[in-house]
Amino acid sequence: MTGEIAHVLRNVLGLQAGDRVAIVSPNSTIFVMTFLAIARAGLTSVPLNPLYSPEELAHPLEDSDVRVVLAHPVAAKSVLACLEKMKRKPTLPNGQSSVWLLDDGDKEARGPAPLKDLRSQLNKEQLPVQKIGDSSKTPATIVYSSGTSGKPKGVMLAHDALIANTETVLFSAEADFKPGNTIGAVLPMFHIFGINVLLLSPLLVGIEIVVLPRFDIEMFCAMVQRFKVAFVLVVPPMLLMLARSPVVNKYDLSSLRVLLSGAAPLSRELGDEVERRLPAVRVTQGYGLSETAPILTLTPSSEYRNFKGSCGETAYGVELRLVNDDGKDVAFEQGANGNPGELWARGRNIMMGYVNNKEATDDCLTEDGWFKTGDIAVLRNNHFYIVDRKKELIKYKGFQVPPAELEALILTHPQVADVAVVGLQSKQEATELPLAFVVPRSFDASSAPQDKKDALSRDVIEWVGQRVANHKKLRGGVRVIPAIPKNPSGKILRRELRDSVNSK
Repeated sequence: MTGEIAHVLRNVLGLQAGDRVAIVSPNSTIFVMTFLAIARAGLTSVPLNPLYSPEELAHPLEDSDVRVVLAHPVAAKSVLACLEKMKRKPTLPNGQSSVWLLDDGDKEARGPAPLKDLRSQLNKEQLPVQKIGDSSKTPATIVYSSGTSGKPKGVMLAHDALIANTETVLFSAEADFKPGNTIGAVLPMFHIFGINVLLLSPLLVGIEIVVLPRFDIEMFCAMVQRFKVAFVLVVPPMLLMLARSPVVNKYDLSSLRVLLSGAAPLSRELGDEVERRLPAVRVTQGYGLSETAPILTLTPSSEYRNFKGSCGETAYGVELRLVNDDGKDVAFEQGANGNPGELWARGRNIMMGYVNNKEATDDCLTEDGWFKTGDIAVLRNNHFYIVDRKKELIKYKGFQVPPAELEALILTHPQVADVAVVGLQSKQEATELPLAFVVPRSFDASSAPQDKKDALSRDVIEWVGQRVANHKKLRGGVRVIPAIPKNPSGKILRRELRDSVNSK
């Protein structure tokens, strides 16, 4: 079907080499085939979160100049609502619809009028694999990564970057990525971790992939039992469920061998808790970013018990260095008190740059090809440990939540004069929760009664929840304060606020 979809995109819809195609869909087999079809056709994919609101969809669609949107039925209404608000709408040269349904059900998908199922255009014709020219300079996909300020940035990843990082994964975790080790695909495939570790790497070596549309502990355990799943890529909140949910006791998970955690730091304690409950399982960890396609560090599962809490050793094909605030290399210290520095990376896997954002690109990419991750790390026994980050991103269950984006939204609330958003570390959920500090517009928080502040908090939480994707909701709550702490230049002192809630 991959060749058929590629034929429809080029010869029926009239797309040309380099045109960009958005996929707005949860995990599904049709997502896999469509992603590969777009690459086969010499086009560029733009995978997006199907739970985005119309407002959240508009920016990446306009920013990347998408020509066609392929939307799963669950996202179709949001896509159509988004198009109504867009100033620059997707267009096709031949008058065809620029929005099509994408579903892998047995019957033709139904969605809001006038949308049609892309499968209705399939006619057995196959498109040969298209030549793309220089694979290091031709984007295969654009993934949107939330920044610490402003709107999400489109990360352009070349074909060569994806190829390089599949090599990274397969050589760094060779024992885990081999035929016979069935992989459970639970993390979203619109994320670069899903694209490379759950889609491209397994397919390259012929590993069976079992796809779930989302994580649900009951569905997850049933999947492992039924398909004898051996390897799963997870995030810490999933591990927490596996460690503590009574559902786990109902299923035979004896086939499960490796749980690779990514997207957010994993504590040694949580890894140990999972391994006590599932003694045959090895909980390991990797590290990377959208801009690095993604893997930079990884420890083979066979070695991980000796390096608990580490995000891994330098992965195959990658160069890493630690740099201080003066731009000088930090001496690699192999003892218990490693010298911290910002982690910089170089390799074929590094992004081409951000879409329409030269300033941000120049800010994080050096002339000699080093990418500045923004994360602070130390090196101990040849393994890296992330200890802090320059970036202010909040990571909720593996999803990135940019504080500035929420702050810009909350400032439009009629009762809010000022706001700051930070991450509240939740031990119960093993993740950060977005928390907002707000300064009221109509009363003095220093003297107002508590019930008045509580009412404002509830209103802001509900108001934000109606306007953002699920992972951006203010699950950490809202705290009403007299003023937001700032430095003389007006920059929010986030660390001060973060420490005030996370030190308790």
